[in-house]
Amino acid sequence: MKKILKLDFNDNRIFGLDLLRMFAIMFVVFSHSASILPSKIYYFLDLFYFDGVCIFFVLSGFLIGNIIIRSVEKNGFSRAELFTFWIRRWFRTLPNYYLFLIILGILYKIFVNGFPLRAIVPFLFFSQNLVKANDTFFGESWSLSVEEWFYLTIPLILFLFVNSFKIKFKKALLIVSIFLLLFSTVLRYYMYTNDDLSLMGDYRRVVVMRIDNLMYGVIGAYISYYYKTLWSKVKYVSLAIGIILLLIWKYYSSIYTSIQTFYYVNIFYPLFCIAILCLLPVLSQYKLKKYNVVATAITYISLISYSLYLIHYSLVKKLLIDNIFYSTFEGEDIPAIVLKNIFYWSVSIIGALLIYKYFEIPTMKLRDKVKFQ
Repeated sequence: MKKILKLDFNDNRIFGLDLLRMFAIMFVVFSHSASILPSKIYYFLDLFYFDGVCIFFVLSGFLIGNIIIRSVEKNGFSRAELFTFWIRRWFRTLPNYYLFLIILGILYKIFVNGFPLRAIVPFLFFSQNLVKANDTFFGESWSLSVEEWFYLTIPLILFLFVNSFKIKFKKALLIVSIFLLLFSTVLRYYMYTNDDLSLMGDYRRVVVMRIDNLMYGVIGAYISYYYKTLWSKVKYVSLAIGIILLLIWKYYSSIYTSIQTFYYVNIFYPLFCIAILCLLPVLSQYKLKKYNVVATAITYISLISYSLYLIHYSLVKKLLIDNIFYSTFEGEDIPAIVLKNIFYWSVSIIGALLIYKYFEIPTMKLRDKVKFQ
């Protein structure tokens, strides 16, 4: 069993980013455990909770931004380079996504009365929440849709700026990043002031309302690459500012809890994303020379975070616990609550680890063998 669950990883990984990714996925998995925890325990633990999806967005923008910048600065921005980026990204994200989409579609059809298979169609093209939220199926996929539209549109817009409008890549990247950051921010404000948020359902899960979250990470990538000295020089000051902003965010978020308030619509996301951006100078340069048991566990969770994100909610929580095995976990007594939580966390983590090792890794190895140019 130990051999089956063992993961190999490069000791040269950036541990700071693994740490951030680990916290992000733990916050997400915890947030979806509200209904299986006693309210007092959940509200206590919630004191230490931060927005995991926002962390993922900023981190993703930073990592993908760095990939695009390094690729373009090294190889130029040809059509082949654009297609190579897309194919490598899709090899990384789509196989896992469609695997779970198929599994959930089959299980929902079998175990959920009246579930229409046609409900899956928008999810095939990531159009389920482009301009309006869709929570009828595979609820957590909304953030993956935001990511995929980011992967598709940002490089394409940059390609057009560079090759059609003859704008230098460095300048184009800054223009596009600031524009898209402002676009979603202004759109949220416009929808709020015109009382139109309800038209989108849960606006927090709509692509056009959240694309700015990733652009904060892209701006971090821009600074870290083109202004390396500044990025290193201010890292501890930036860390202190980030921590202060996180505390301010946590304080006001505990006061303005309604998602319809001015704070939540207009300040909640920019404030938090800026705070995470401020942590990146330190975290992106923090490596370990030697891994102990705790550091290895953190890295494990970081590695399996994508699979864990996909498995923990719609499959384990909603389908297995709330539907298929509902009678097994029925009851609000202590043994039932403990059993539900053990099942939720253990099946999610072990299942994600197995999927990562025996599906995700082989897919990435296949990607690395394929020649795209």
